[in-house]
Amino acid sequence: MTQEQTASRAGRPPRLSRKQVVTAARAIAAQEGVENLSMRRLGDAVGVMPNALYTYLADKAAILDAVLDDLLGDVKRPRQQMTWSQGLVSLMSSYRKLLLTQPGLVALTVSRPMHGPNALRLREDMLTLLRGGGLDDADAVSAFFAVFAYTTGFVALETARVPGERDTQQRAQGYRMHSTLPEEAFPSTRAVARRLAKRPGEREFTRGLRGVLAGFANSRAV
Repeated sequence: MTQEQTASRAGRPPRLSRKQVVTAARAIAAQEGVENLSMRRLGDAVGVMPNALYTYLADKAAILDAVLDDLLGDVKRPRQQMTWSQGLVSLMSSYRKLLLTQPGLVALTVSRPMHGPNALRLREDMLTLLRGGGLDDADAVSAFFAVFAYTTGFVALETARVPGERDTQQRAQGYRMHSTLPEEAFPSTRAVARRLAKRPGEREFTRGLRGVLAGFANSRAV
C-alpha cells in the first residue's frame, strides 16, 4: 500500500503534488489507453477520492491536457549545430520513440489542443527550424502540420500491428499475394513486393520524413 493510500484510509488527506497526479494519469493512459483514464481510476492510483483530484486540476480535460504536455516535455531538443532539416528529423525521431513506448497516448496527440508550456516550446523550435531553412511563413506553418501528421500517422501504422508471429505470418502472406499478381496489371506492386512486406521502422520513418522536408525545401524555387 502506498503512503498516499495509507493516509487516505487513516482519514488524513495524502500529500500529493500536481506533478504526481499528472504522472499517474500519464501512466494509466499510456498503458491502458486514454479511454480508460477516469477520475475514479486516477483517484485509486494516487489514493484519494475522485473529487479530491479537482484540488490539483480543474476537470478531466485539464488532466488530459496536462498529460499531453508532460509527454511533449520529454521530446529531446536538437543540438544547436544541426542544420534545419537535421534538427527536425532529430525532434520528430525523439517524438516518435516516445509514442512507441507509450502507444496509449497516440490518440491524445490528435484529440487535444497543444497549448501547454512544453507544447509551445516544441512548436517554437519547429517553426524556428523551418523558417531558418528558408521557408516563408505560410510554408513553415504548412510544413509544421505536415510533419506532425506524418509522424503521428507513421506511429499509428507501427503500433497497429504488434510485432510477433502473427504479424510475421501476415506479412509473409502479403508478400506471396503481391509477388504473384499479374505482372501486366500490377508491375510496380510486384517489383516492390518484398519491401512492402517488411515491417516499417526507424529507417523508413527517417527516409520518409526527409522526403517531406525536401518537398517543402524544393517548393521555394517554384
